Amino acid sequence: MDFQTIRYEQRGKVALITYDRQERRNAWNVPMYREIVAAIEAANRDEAIGAIVITNDGPVFCSGVDFKAPPEEKDPATGVRPNVATLSMAPDDSWIHLIQRSKPLICAVNGAAIGAGITQILAADIRVGSKSSTYSFPFTSLGLMPEIGATALLPQLVGLGRAMDLCLTAGKVDAEEALRIGLITRVFEDATFVDEAVALAEKLAGYPAFTLKKTKALINANAVEHDINAYLARETEAFVELYRVNKAARAAMADKV
Repeated sequence: MDFQTIRYEQRGKVALITYDRQERRNAWNVPMYREIVAAIEAANRDEAIGAIVITNDGPVFCSGVDFKAPPEEKDPATGVRPNVATLSMAPDDSWIHLIQRSKPLICAVNGAAIGAGITQILAADIRVGSKSSTYSFPFTSLGLMPEIGATALLPQLVGLGRAMDLCLTAGKVDAEEALRIGLITRVFEDATFVDEAVALAEKLAGYPAFTLKKTKALINANAVEHDINAYLARETEAFVELYRVNKAARAAMADKV
């Protein structure tokens, strides 16, 4: 695949997507967003891939949305100029929808995640950071507000009180604090950061794909479900389906012995 703003490579069963728009500190513009989506979709179609890692080179993971990007051409069908906000928050086709239907995806932050650089990782299945990573929420100080679902996802991760504090005060935290409050779940050494993130993804890729898919879907659905019967029903249905799939897999394996 020929990309201009990212790099895509396969390491074992892991698709490694590396942001490579360093002249703009990896800020998202429309072409970059579309390339990232295309890379994730390609990994999802590839049966040799079991998990995905998104990371970066250089001191900045992503500096947010590129507000200096030239306007895109109007969509012939709608007459509207696409932008990162309309694409990443499109109904039924948002960044969050993409991540939730994807294979297990790890966002691995090396350096600074700023604005949309932090809100984009909130939907990831696992978030890890290098020891030197930092996480900034500058929105209110710029007259802006959190986006890409951050007002729903951030409270789920760090709690309502901390989410309110971070967003209203334009807060910034380092890796140690991000780990403590649950914004990320692991911290790796800077020197070995990418290798350790890929190793974690490789571990996931070694597990049964159907089990991962069902577990991920259940957690996403049931985390905000208050009806006990509803989440138990989802688990029961998934358990029966899982048993049937595993039974078929065991039978196929037995035929090969």
